[in-house]
Amino acid sequence: MNPNWKKTFRKTPDSILRKIARIDGDQIVVAAVKAISASELHAGLYRHLEMSYDAEGAQFSERIMPHPRNGKFSTWNAQGREIIRKDLPMVTKTFTLEAPNFGDWSKGSHDVDWDRDVYQRDFIPPTETDMSIALLQTKPGDDPRYIFRFRIERLLDKTSKDFRAELFRTVNLLQENVGAVDVFLSEAETAEYLKTIVVHWDILPPGDRTEILTRVLSRFRAPSEDLRQKLHSRYTLLETLRPVAYISGTSGFQRYFGALLKDDLVVFENLEYGNAIYVMFENWEELSKLSRLDLLRNRLTGFERIVHRAGWERVLVHLIRGRMALEPYSANSQAICRAAP
Repeated sequence: MNPNWKKTFRKTPDSILRKIARIDGDQIVVAAVKAISASELHAGLYRHLEMSYDAEGAQFSERIMPHPRNGKFSTWNAQGREIIRKDLPMVTKTFTLEAPNFGDWSKGSHDVDWDRDVYQRDFIPPTETDMSIALLQTKPGDDPRYIFRFRIERLLDKTSKDFRAELFRTVNLLQENVGAVDVFLSEAETAEYLKTIVVHWDILPPGDRTEILTRVLSRFRAPSEDLRQKLHSRYTLLETLRPVAYISGTSGFQRYFGALLKDDLVVFENLEYGNAIYVMFENWEELSKLSRLDLLRNRLTGFERIVHRAGWERVLVHLIRGRMALEPYSANSQAICRAAP
C-alpha cells in the first residue's frame, strides 16, 4: 500500500461536508477518481486492491471487498467491531481453563473456573460493503496513465439519523484503501467524476472565492499577511484566465497554488518562496511530481517558467493566449496586459 497518503481522518473533512451541502439530492455515494500510472501498478502500489499491470495493460477486478489487513475500517467492514462499554457497570464473567490432574496430563484433566469483573461489550456486525473499480479513461505514453473511479457501493441518505456516522465510516474506508475521497450524487455520470481527478493535486472546482482561498490557506501552519495577499492576488489573476478548476499541491509541489485551464494546460507557483510561475502542458501530471530543482537541473521540456520580473503578468497572459487561442480575449485579461509594466 502507498505509504504517502493519509491513512484515515479523525473527523469527516470539512470539504466533504461542504460539498454534501451543495449536492441537490439526498442519495449520495462516497467515491474518488485517481490517475494511476502503469509504473505505479507494476510496482505493486495498488496490489492491496488486486490491481496490477502486465503486457496487456492494467488488470483489476470490477468489484472487491477491501481486505481486513488494509486498515481498521476495512477490518470493521469485513469482520465487525466490538466496543468496550466503559460507560456501563462492569459485570461478572466466569472463565474456564482445562488443567491436568496433579500436574500430569497422563492422569487426566479437570476444569478450573474463576470469576472476574469485566466491561460490557457491544458487537457491531460487519456491513460487508464492496468497492467497485471502473476504468474511465486511458492516457497513452511511455508510462500510460489510467483514470480509475473507486466507489464504495453503499448508498448514504442525507435524511437518515445515522447519516453522519455512516458517512464517517465510509469516507475512511475509501481513504485508507485509495488515499483519496470525494462524494457524489448517486446518479452522477462519468463526466462528473472526470472533473475531480486526484493525481498529486487537490482539484477545487470553480466556486466560492472565500471557500477556495480558505481551503488553500489551511495547508499553511501560520500563513503570514504577505502570503495571504499574494494568494488573493494570484487568485484574481488566474480568475481572468477562466480556469475549469483550481489546484492546490499535495505532494512535490506542496506549497503550490494554480489553475487547470484545460487537460493539457496548468498554471501554478509556490506561494511561500518561489520567484517564478510555471506553465505546464501535455505531461503536467508527470512533471508536477518533480521538485523545481529536478525540473531545472534536468532541462526538461513540456513547461515554461516565468520569473517574477517586471511585466511577468503580461508574459503569462500572452503565453496562455497562444496556447488556448482565445479570441476575443476577456476584458479583464486585456486590463491586466495594459496594467502590467
